[in-house]
Amino acid sequence: MQLIGEGWNFGEVANGARFVQASQLSLNGSGIATFSDRARDHVRGGGPFDGGDSPVRNQGYINGLWYDDNGSGAGKSKNDLMWSADLIKVGTAGSIRDYTLTTHWDASLRLEQLDYNGQPAGYVSSPAEVVNYVENHDNQTLFDINAYKLPLATSKEDRARVQMLGAAINAFSQGIAYYHAGIDTLRSKSMDRNSYNSGDWFNRLDWSYQDNFFATGVPPPQADNGDNWFLIKPRLANPAIKPTGTEIGWTRDAFRDLLAIRASSTLFRLRSADDVKARLSFRNTGSAQVPTVLAAHLDGNGYPGANFRELLYFVNVDKLPQTLTLDADKGKAWALHPVHATGADRRPANDARYEPATGSFVIPPRSAVVYVVN
Repeated sequence: MQLIGEGWNFGEVANGARFVQASQLSLNGSGIATFSDRARDHVRGGGPFDGGDSPVRNQGYINGLWYDDNGSGAGKSKNDLMWSADLIKVGTAGSIRDYTLTTHWDASLRLEQLDYNGQPAGYVSSPAEVVNYVENHDNQTLFDINAYKLPLATSKEDRARVQMLGAAINAFSQGIAYYHAGIDTLRSKSMDRNSYNSGDWFNRLDWSYQDNFFATGVPPPQADNGDNWFLIKPRLANPAIKPTGTEIGWTRDAFRDLLAIRASSTLFRLRSADDVKARLSFRNTGSAQVPTVLAAHLDGNGYPGANFRELLYFVNVDKLPQTLTLDADKGKAWALHPVHATGADRRPANDARYEPATGSFVIPPRSAVVYVVN
């Protein structure tokens, strides 16, 4: 049996004020998994309680932080982007306390030494103790978050691609992968931040894959939505944001491809902290990194169910293709993961490139790409 819990440290019982609270930190070593907000917040941008114009100003890693500014005047920097990349790597490494990461300022630190709002960013002893996710039943769906944060001129196709960047980061992360119903259908709750009392009209799902219910109505103003109405109303009225069945169908199929990639190898589901430390190595780290590309290597030699001797994954969140030269990986017989051959996202098969002599990898824009050595 798998037991998971929210594990938040807040309210009248925060910091064990009344008893030993079952929180993220106190459950370390228990085998009980908690939802992790570390990568979630930096993938999406901001936090779940943002109000006023903060949902627009706080862009995240997948929706334009620094590299695709939305004109909000937030003044985010390249350094902000690289810090978000560091915190996302915490999540992809399973939030293991003593996993060592090279940060964007070239320090080698254990994940527990990185700060997340006054708490250690790495907080678990086993990948089985962390639940990775980018959206859940409360707060906005990922599509609605991106409706705030992406530049308004972003195409419908790119909105679908950004959604799948978030899903890909989750699929490639060590730990328990958790997906909210409808992430694969660009689910919208018409920008309702907390729809527990909003009824089926705001919470429904269309399993015919024709409608995501964006702009189904303005969400109730009470409590969680009122101070965002001035942002919500014009976005719901903007026909350029709402997807068609074409984008919804592509997202459904691209999501299934990500699940197939994750299921293809136990390297995406390493069983222990020692396995993560021994077999996961990040590429493209430090101050000289390409800040819009996540890259990591997984060593499958001798690992049960790995199915590949080696595996490399890339997530390029940029609007432009990016090139990484990886000395550690040159000269190897890298081939695209078999799922890419027939995948819904044609960019990896058509546009990704590997040059063995130099170790150069070209990663298409807004794409997740996996290479393997058999």
